[in-house]
Amino acid sequence: MKFPCINLCMPKHLLFLLILFSIFRLHSQEVPLPPDLRQYNLTQFNSSLFNPVFTLDRNQPQSLSLWVRWQWQQVDADPTTVFANYTHRLNRQSAFGVGFLQQNTGLFLQTGGVLNYAYAFDLGPDLRLSLGLNLFGFSQVLADDRFQQSPDIGLPFLENGTSFVLQAAPGIQLAYGNFSLGFAAENALEYNLTEGGKNNGSDEKVFFGSSSYTFPIEGNGIFENAYLRPMVYVKTLPELETQYGINTQFKTQNFWIQGGYHNFYGASGGLGGTFFGKFSLGALVEIGTSAELDGKDPSFEIVTSYHFGSPDLRRKIVGFEPEDEGEPLPSEPVKRKKLSKKERRLLAEAKEKQVQDSLLLMRRQQDSLTMARRKAAEEENARLTRQAQRKKDSLEAIDSIAAEKDRMNQAVSPEKGERFEEAVLKEDIRPGFYLITNVFGTQRYYKLFMESLKQRGLNPKSFYRTERKLNYVYLERYDSMQEAREARDSKFFGRYSDAIWIFRVKNE
Repeated sequence: MKFPCINLCMPKHLLFLLILFSIFRLHSQEVPLPPDLRQYNLTQFNSSLFNPVFTLDRNQPQSLSLWVRWQWQQVDADPTTVFANYTHRLNRQSAFGVGFLQQNTGLFLQTGGVLNYAYAFDLGPDLRLSLGLNLFGFSQVLADDRFQQSPDIGLPFLENGTSFVLQAAPGIQLAYGNFSLGFAAENALEYNLTEGGKNNGSDEKVFFGSSSYTFPIEGNGIFENAYLRPMVYVKTLPELETQYGINTQFKTQNFWIQGGYHNFYGASGGLGGTFFGKFSLGALVEIGTSAELDGKDPSFEIVTSYHFGSPDLRRKIVGFEPEDEGEPLPSEPVKRKKLSKKERRLLAEAKEKQVQDSLLLMRRQQDSLTMARRKAAEEENARLTRQAQRKKDSLEAIDSIAAEKDRMNQAVSPEKGERFEEAVLKEDIRPGFYLITNVFGTQRYYKLFMESLKQRGLNPKSFYRTERKLNYVYLERYDSMQEAREARDSKFFGRYSDAIWIFRVKNE
């Protein structure tokens, strides 16, 4: 982790001595200490410092953990890195953490806090995307001269006092089954609140990539719920050589063993145990293997953690599922736990109940299907009945129309002295027998006559015969000649005393 652009107040003669001291140490070929976080051995507790998304699983939520690293010195000397962190799982998809961090980079002593949040998206049955963020806030002052800072990183111009820096470190991980691929940036964004300046240069960023696979291991007793997880990683630092390495962890519910190799810091090995299912304690030693670290003291790490919840690796029993707890995350291998007699009995009862419920559901579904089929058959019969009735009604209507047409076209023999006319008209006039009172070729007289009939309390009607260009005024239409004759002979039932005659409109 790199924290550039820091200006500290200091007398000029002291600055001159510091520069001379740095040059002297450089000429004496003292090994420089890279300024980034040295968190690559964190395989379990506090591993959100490795990648912020690891707070979802490898931090053992809910837990309070402490990690201390002594770089190239004895355990009783001042530590160079301290990280205390509390992790809390909100639900299966998200978790957060809050912690305290202190680190000696060789040039600065940084002291402050860390806020962490991670959220996972289920993209498929075995595919999971996790996003996370570490937000650092710390003050930094000049450290002691125990370590030589890298000569590739220039000393700042020291003119102001202690600085306070904000820094954001995002991370992402894509997991498929037990395989995961992650990426993080230790200092993607950083802002010096004291100086009011920010550093966004891409050449000053520290990027971290990792890939791991978790192999479940079947076992009983102390090897119950065991797995083996190798991980390879690579880190790029500005103006320094790329770091890379591998670490492997073998873990059970009761203990873990880990080993690794880093191309700059060397080989490491460690072990630890979990006691009473709540408290974990582990230690690691790292020995430089390169020629430039020859003569350096080993580095030591101690990690301890207290768990507030039940272990994550246990399998749930039907009917006893704790709230806010889902299936194991993709980074944790799926295992089978040996059940007790009581648990086996409860599981058998639950399975029996599940079978009975399934049979009952099948019977209900069969009854519902039978009822649905019966209802469908009844509806189909009703539809066919309605269709047949409509067809019958249509045929009866057709027959009625045909009978009416035949009746209307029956021949009529006029009586002696009776005025009667019949014709097939081109106009759309309903066939029948019309009781005619008058015929007009002039609109004026036609309208006056219609008005006079209305004044007499009648309701006259008319039709226009285009062929002769005449308006026929009639009092009523009848279906039969007999009805028309009765109305005519009765002077329209005593309502009209003038002349009336019958005109028949025939079908074609």
